[in-house]
Formats: sequence, structure tokens, C-alpha cells
Amino acid sequence: MSQPAQKLTNRAAMHNRNISRTVSPKPTPPWMLALGTPLLALSLLAAALPISPASAITLRFPRTQNPYRVCAKELIEAGIGADAAAAACADALHPRDISRCALQINRKTNISGVEALASCRQVRRPDELTTCVVNINSKTKTQPAAALLVLDGCRRSLLPERFAECVVGLSGRLDFPTDRLIATCLDPRDRVSQLDGRPAPTPPMELMPPPSRLN
Repeated sequence: MSQPAQKLTNRAAMHNRNISRTVSPKPTPPWMLALGTPLLALSLLAAALPISPASAITLRFPRTQNPYRVCAKELIEAGIGADAAAAACADALHPRDISRCALQINRKTNISGVEALASCRQVRRPDELTTCVVNINSKTKTQPAAALLVLDGCRRSLLPERFAECVVGLSGRLDFPTDRLIATCLDPRDRVSQLDGRPAPTPPMELMPPPSRLN
């Protein structure tokens, strides 16, 4: 073999050795072997366990509380009998509003749950009735009124929260008993006569036109 051919052969052999050296697989690190064994065992165990199709696709969501159940529970806590609680909750369009109203009034005043429930069922906004009764009982600065009088005043008012603001606000500036302020705020036409003794203004009489003569 000629010398140039020998050089080409040697270069080819060296090139093949370099290629085999670069593509030879590296040994697997020990930590990967240690980690892979438990993972493989868990995979095999999971595949061996039977899983029913129904349980595999079941999604669980938190249940919302039944409003009638909560209503009955709160009314019983307020001292309402079981029969009365059942009737009140079943008759209410929004049972939790009724029960919350009766329970809060009973807890924050000395009004019984039975009396509170009777008023809560008669108003359009039980939550405003609750706010009215509680605020007048706790925030008035003059001689307090009977609790049932406060409850009745809030029930009769078309705007219970505004009515409570009237009573509480006047009690902070005027030294009148609360029952007098309740009567004044319920009927604004009597406000002057209630507060300073002057007679209430008489509404003007409506004049009726004379009947027309028939020809």
C-alpha cells in the first residue's frame, strides 16, 4: 500500500473511533436508579387497582345549605315552636330572611321570638325591620320606650331604616322620651304639635266645582 493510501486509512480509523466515543451512552446516575424504582412500583400498583368508571369521573362540589332547613333551625333557636317554625318557613318566599329577622331581634332586644316573628312576616324588608328595632333600642339617648312599641313603630313605617334614623337623631338633640319621638317620626304632620305644643296645620279643603245645570 502506498504512503498516501495508508494515511487515509489511518485518518478514517481515527474518525470512526471519535464517532463511537461521542455516541456511546453515558452511564445512568445512581440517584436516578434509586428514584425510578419506587416510581415504577407505584405505577404498576396504580395500574393493578380496579377503578370503576363512575368513581373516576365523579366531581364533588360543596353543597349550599337548604334555606328551609336553616330557617327552621334559626326560628327554633329564637324560641319558636316546631309547628309555628314549619308554617312560617313554608309560607315565606325567602325563608332565611324571616328567620334571621326574628333571631336577631330576639337576641339583641328583650322581645320574644314569637312577637318578633309576627312582625317579620308582615313587612316587605325583614332585614330593614331588624336594623330599625336594634338601632332604636341601642342608640337612643333619651328615656327608652317599651320594646314592643319600638317593634310596632318599625313595622308600621314604610321606610324602617329612615324611621330609625329620625328617632335616633332627634333623641340626640331633644330631651323627649323615645315613645314621643316614635309617634312624631311616624306621622310628620304631627311633628310640630308633638314637639312644641302648637296645633298641627289643617290641610286645605279641596273646593268642589258647582254642578253644571242641565239644559
